[in-house]
Amino acid sequence: MGKRTKQYKKLMRSFQMLGFREPYQLLMTSDIVLDTMKLDLMTLFEKALSTKNLKPMITQCCIRAMYAKNKEPGVAAAIERAKTFERRRCGHLMDEDPLTERECVMAVVDPKRKNENKFRYVVATQDEMLREKLRSVVPTPLMYVKRSVLILEPMAEASQRVRDKEEKAKFMSGIVRGTSKRKREEEEEEEEDEDDKSGSEDEDDKDKSKSSTQGEGGKPKKKKKNYGKKGPNPLAVKKAKKVTEGQKEQRPGKEETETPAAETPGEHKTKRKRRKKTTAGEGASDKEIAAAVEAAVAGADMQD
Repeated sequence: MGKRTKQYKKLMRSFQMLGFREPYQLLMTSDIVLDTMKLDLMTLFEKALSTKNLKPMITQCCIRAMYAKNKEPGVAAAIERAKTFERRRCGHLMDEDPLTERECVMAVVDPKRKNENKFRYVVATQDEMLREKLRSVVPTPLMYVKRSVLILEPMAEASQRVRDKEEKAKFMSGIVRGTSKRKREEEEEEEEDEDDKSGSEDEDDKDKSKSSTQGEGGKPKKKKKNYGKKGPNPLAVKKAKKVTEGQKEQRPGKEETETPAAETPGEHKTKRKRRKKTTAGEGASDKEIAAAVEAAVAGADMQD
């Protein structure tokens, strides 16, 4: 059962690519309703289609065919079950010659006879002839019951061809869109080049400067980063001692050079005048010399 459900899920995904959407419109004929009276038909459909979002339907002609068999045993209960489904108005009047179920279902699924399931019906029928005809109508999922097991037929060849065409069309549309985008980009680049050529000389100079910065192949040259001057490792250098006021560090082999502070205009520093000691004989007056001689003579007398 697990493999079958996986196959049915995959099959319904491929039908979804052809336009099928939930809730699925499930069109049934009278024979499948009669053959599954002892089974829970809706549970079988939900398991096979992997969804509870279903819309069971039956046509007026199918109900009429069941009323024609009303005298047979079990048909009355089948009619009551069919009344719980949505009535699909096929438009085939009672006054005219009644259509068979096969013709009615074909007219509902393919109203314009273009082999196209326009309204995307999922058909459940026990009629093999009807299933054979519906295989040529694209795309139509077909279901039937065999030994109390609901079977979903694989996709018909006509539906597979249509699916393959749509997949190729989508693939090609993606390629065409990509090429059209490239053409537009190339056209825009050409227009920009023409605008640049018709610009002023300043713009041309800027373009030349830009071209000079570009290398071979039109790729821009990489600018070298300016890391600054190389110095010693800051972690390996000793920290400088803080210099207090009045102290200066003297480096060995170098003399300190003091630069006089610049005097601002209007300021005048008063210099302190120091008296020079004078020795005898150097710029001294006569009185001072005589006093010095007397002092020297007095000192010599005292020593004697």
